[in-house]
Amino acid sequence: MNTAKSEVAHFNSKSVSPLQNPFTYDGVVLPEKDRFKYLGMLLDRRMNPKVAEGHAVRPYMAAQSRISDFAKSHELKSRPYAMLWLSKVYGIPAGMYASQVWGTVYLSEGSEFGSQLQKRHLCSLRRILGAKNSTTNWAVLRARVRSRALAIFQVPCFH
Repeated sequence: MNTAKSEVAHFNSKSVSPLQNPFTYDGVVLPEKDRFKYLGMLLDRRMNPKVAEGHAVRPYMAAQSRISDFAKSHELKSRPYAMLWLSKVYGIPAGMYASQVWGTVYLSEGSEFGSQLQKRHLCSLRRILGAKNSTTNWAVLRARVRSRALAIFQVPCFH
């Protein structure tokens, strides 16, 4: 075990750091953390899926920003089909990492649009479609289905 890369997290514990008896390995005290990354997914000591989701929003927004810059430099901003393909290929995958874990909380009726990532995704769709911010989420998704150009764009399912 590499002690330089190892940390200790106490899941669902009510204890307050630091521990009275710190965890050691081969005489090396391992630091205590409230959060850590495992396979790219951020976990916290309370196992709150919103922490992992919040971590996933950053790469999605960074990808959307790069897409916007690319589209601007290649004069693609007025071409919804191209914008949707760019978002589908680069934006969605950037934010979907580990969604099968943190996304399950949004599978119940009434919480479909509670995810920050889903909200950002719908905001991107509104911008590409030229829809007003007041347009309901379901109307944006229906518009996506009705348009041949938008039919290629799959809205991510959190499962």
